[in-house]
Amino acid sequence: MNDDHLPRIARATAEEVLAEDLFAEDLFADGRNVLWLLDGFDADDGLGYTRELNREEYLRVRPLFERAPEVRLGDDLWMLAGNYPVPPRLLEPLGELLGPPGPVEGLDYFIGAYQDLADGSDGSDG
Repeated sequence: MNDDHLPRIARATAEEVLAEDLFAEDLFADGRNVLWLLDGFDADDGLGYTRELNREEYLRVRPLFERAPEVRLGDDLWMLAGNYPVPPRLLEPLGELLGPPGPVEGLDYFIGAYQDLADGSDGSDG
């Protein structure tokens, strides 16, 4: 698309936005600058368990989710699109792979990714 009709400042802003979007994508590519939360909720939706997973821990457990047809990760192998329910049958293998403290029985579990930049930012300049 030709944007010669736009003032110079508008063209620069559009280019900066595109560069910023590409930079933000690169920041989180391949699970970099990301942490995963494994959360367990009780019947009243109270948080009964939470555990942070770093990239290495997530890579250890990801095959469990890739092989679980009910999880349906699709192309979202890094779980960046949201929280995914953890099937009860995966809780014991998760506990074995992650070690103590393992999941607590009687809770509904979800796992999802969150940004984890050292400066607490979201990867943009604004």
